[in-house]
Amino acid sequence: MSAPPALNRVMNAPAILPKVSPIKPVERSFNSAQITSKAWPGINTGLPGPSALLNNYGGMYIVYALVAALVIGITIVIVDAFYPFLPRNPFGGPSATARAGKTFWKNQNGDAQNLIVKADESPTFRPDTYSMTVQMLIGDSRTPALGKYRHVLHRGSNPCGITSSGSTAVGGSTDPIYTSLGLPNEMNPGLFLDNYKNDLCIFIHTVSSTGTMLRESLVVEDLPLNQTINIGLVSNSKILEVYVNCRLYATHLYSGTPVLSVTNNQWFGRYCSYPFLGSLSNLTLWDAPITSQDMMRTCRSTKILNAPQPCPGGLTGGGLTGGGLTGGLIGGLTSALSGSL
Repeated sequence: MSAPPALNRVMNAPAILPKVSPIKPVERSFNSAQITSKAWPGINTGLPGPSALLNNYGGMYIVYALVAALVIGITIVIVDAFYPFLPRNPFGGPSATARAGKTFWKNQNGDAQNLIVKADESPTFRPDTYSMTVQMLIGDSRTPALGKYRHVLHRGSNPCGITSSGSTAVGGSTDPIYTSLGLPNEMNPGLFLDNYKNDLCIFIHTVSSTGTMLRESLVVEDLPLNQTINIGLVSNSKILEVYVNCRLYATHLYSGTPVLSVTNNQWFGRYCSYPFLGSLSNLTLWDAPITSQDMMRTCRSTKILNAPQPCPGGLTGGGLTGGGLTGGLIGGLTSALSGSL
């Protein structure tokens, strides 16, 4: 039986396939903001470059802000180095108050005498709040002035009337306290070597609640010879801190209120008839109390000397032993002297 004619025609018809065009690669071009050989030389990945990405997402503004912040920060640090105003040095240095100190008597010769900071040059104006540091070197314990206090430094009266800094003129004085003891009649502070030993006596004139003048003191014992020593004082209304080589050595609670005449706001070093044998230099003054941390940052020495004791010739104030007056005048001084200084 043969197939129907219609089926035969379908089976014998030639195959007809759809015509398909050949696939061509897609080419894509990028503008200058996209990756080029300038971004990565020799490499063309066909991806957007870093600058294009930053522009697309606002990243360039972040870069500009970081650069501006860096420039501003560097400018602030430079300005602060010349005109301190930051509360703390950004590199861990002293505070703005400590960096605002004023230094005198730089690089003095070993025999420089009658060093003076005049009242209109001194940054210290108040009798009860100030800070100071000074470098001293004791050359010899022997001195023609044995029996009298040997002058290192003081702020106060000028019994010899010396007005020219560095003058070699000794000058004279009719002040009985100075001629007998070697002490000016007003000191705030006064630093003197002991009459016979290498003990540093620190004197502060104060006035009691009853109006009596007191000469309070303490001593730094047995200073070494031929070694540079940094002595620092910080007066904070009621408390005097004493630093030796920038380390806290003693704290003294005033028995009275520190006093200083307005006309005596001048500093003297190795003064007049009885200077100590040695050198004095780099007196730095502040008009405010600086902290212990700032004091330690102002120098590098770390050697600590012995504990403090009352100084002969001075009134021992409260604070060393914890309460009030612990003694009268020592070393043969009369009560009349302490009441009239």
